[in-house]
Amino acid sequence: MQLDRAGAGALVTILGIVLDNIHTAESEGYRSNWNVEHVLDLDTRFHHVWPELTDSLMGFGGGDPRADDRREMELHIEDAELLLAGMAFTEMASTDLPFFEMVQWTSEFVASELRQLWSDDVWRERAGVKDNRRW
Repeated sequence: MQLDRAGAGALVTILGIVLDNIHTAESEGYRSNWNVEHVLDLDTRFHHVWPELTDSLMGFGGGDPRADDRREMELHIEDAELLLAGMAFTEMASTDLPFFEMVQWTSEFVASELRQLWSDDVWRERAGVKDNRRW
C-alpha cells in the first residue's frame, strides 16, 4: 500500500488511541479486547517505514507535512481490520466532542481506502457473510 506521511500519521494516531485504551483498561483493573502484540507490531512497522513520525499531533515529525512523500508499506488484511476497529472505537469515543463530524468523515474516508485494497468477496468472507449483500 502506498501512503503519504499524513496518512501514516493519522493511522499511527489511531494506534495511539488504541494503546491509550489498553493502558486505561489495565490501570482500571480490567482487560481490553485489543491484541496488544498486533497493535505494537503494526505501530513498529509504521515507524520503520516513516522513522520521522513522532507522538506529536497527527504523527508529524520534522519537514513539510504537505510534501508528497509517499512510501510503500506492506499491510495485511488483519492490519486493516485492526485499524478499522480502532477507527470505530475512536468514532464512538468522540461522539460528544465538537469535532465529531471531522472524526466521522476521516473514518469513512480511511475505511473506503482500506476496503478497496481487497475485494468485496474477501471482506464478506472475513465477516462471515454468505450472501452477496453490498457493504
